[in-house]
Amino acid sequence: MHSRNRLIAAVSLIILTLVLSWTYPDATPLGEQWLTAVGLPTWSNGHSGINYFSILLLLIAFTGLFLLRSSLYKHPRIIVLAAIIALLWLPANLVIGYQTVFAKGIYTLEYDKQGSSCSFKREEQWLNGSCTLTFINHGQSVDFSVMIRKEPFPNNAFLEQLDVLGDQTLHMAAHNKSSITVTFKKWVGDVETPFSGSMSGFDITVKNEVAQRHL
Repeated sequence: MHSRNRLIAAVSLIILTLVLSWTYPDATPLGEQWLTAVGLPTWSNGHSGINYFSILLLLIAFTGLFLLRSSLYKHPRIIVLAAIIALLWLPANLVIGYQTVFAKGIYTLEYDKQGSSCSFKREEQWLNGSCTLTFINHGQSVDFSVMIRKEPFPNNAFLEQLDVLGDQTLHMAAHNKSSITVTFKKWVGDVETPFSGSMSGFDITVKNEVAQRHL
């Protein structure tokens, strides 16, 4: 393949990698959404196991970088390194830039999954607990509600089976990062319930009166 054609193919594959890995406004990558829409599996075991989409994305990225390296005569290592940095740095910062300048409402929110957790304790037939949810708001102040995502994984945490946050309205000030603690009290009746527990790193859905996002 001519070096010019290799360069065009390399740039096309790198751009394709950026597009497929795009995770805004929802947390699921755009490419994974497309594969699901056409009926192709993205995981080896439903929603767990080997992530076929991640493997495909890595193959596309590595092929693009290999073609880029082989098409260059001057400074190939520096340019390939710059391309790798762009793949890692550009998507998140483009999203932040858009959220800061253009986005409105819940679209300005960034969810810190690793900084969020829930815990509970059962007292007779009542479940008492709290969730600490960490967000970064890149835009103006916003009011919203939150639901814990009920994903079909085999070992769901117990709290994922309950709407523990209900219809409580949360508030984030403009251009601010904070952890919001939300308490809950849930009647569990005769359901077999652990006496205490906790969970972290869970997915959520945020919504207001006009939109919702899966984060």
